[in-house]
Amino acid sequence: MLLKQGSKGSEVKKLQESLGLTADGIFGAGTKLAVIKFQKKNKLVADGIVGSSTWEVIGIDTDQEAAVEDSEYTTKNGLVIDREYLDKDQYVRDYGKIEPLGFFIHHTAGWDNPYKTIRGWNRDTRGRVATQYCIGGTNVKGKPAPHDGQVVECFPNNYLGWHLGKVGKFAISKFSGGVELNNFGYLKKKGDKYYTYVNTEVKPQYVCDLGYKFRGHQYWHAYSDKQIESLRLLILHLKDIYPKMDLVNGLPKLLKEGVHPKDAFEFNEDAYNAKQFGLWTHTNVRKDKFDCFPQPELVEMLKNI
Repeated sequence: MLLKQGSKGSEVKKLQESLGLTADGIFGAGTKLAVIKFQKKNKLVADGIVGSSTWEVIGIDTDQEAAVEDSEYTTKNGLVIDREYLDKDQYVRDYGKIEPLGFFIHHTAGWDNPYKTIRGWNRDTRGRVATQYCIGGTNVKGKPAPHDGQVVECFPNNYLGWHLGKVGKFAISKFSGGVELNNFGYLKKKGDKYYTYVNTEVKPQYVCDLGYKFRGHQYWHAYSDKQIESLRLLILHLKDIYPKMDLVNGLPKLLKEGVHPKDAFEFNEDAYNAKQFGLWTHTNVRKDKFDCFPQPELVEMLKNI
């Protein structure tokens, strides 16, 4: 991993600790001077930039991990997943590697770009609030959305983020994985126009009219066809990498049994108390949330997963 003045994060802290500096995670002028001093002492190119040669002398090998973090890969079912890993202090490593038993679908309540979402998580002072995956969406203003359907992996397999917090009798995040769909969620209708909760006007082609109210709202920012297809392929991929993860029960089972989507997506005591792992949404365990809503195309995909 290449570090230089202006870099931030856990790798900078690791560098600073190795050099005997105060580890604030910010590569400033003081850190640069310390790096140059170290490089001169060890007869390296004294440019203040920490690359593989400097890391090697320090005694930390980051090349392999950096190569993984900056790469993309294609799953067996043809889904392309890009890796854009959070700083290591922004996802949970405390418990070592874990085996998730369930999976939750969220949406971001924001714009279309998954990479901006990840950068926001890195700045989140609450710490380690994230899902393993994020799927880009459509721009409600009608502007180009180059990341629509793009799946981004935010941290390695078998680790976790606090995507649910503590609900019921368990910290369910410790036992589940999650994905965020870039989407604004519910919309307000004024006259013949639609607006997000931050009063951005939404082009009509991006509006989903449920025909009924779910959690007090009839109109929603529609999940795109590309998002739903990427989510379908991601769920199938999860079956391969997490053999113990239950992706049959939960929402898919309720919908197959004929439960109305409005009710299937609502708060569920079994999900809340971890009596039934499976594939759920945030609304199934939180009465104060709006992600996700029962868009017909999403419902149909989950019924047939």
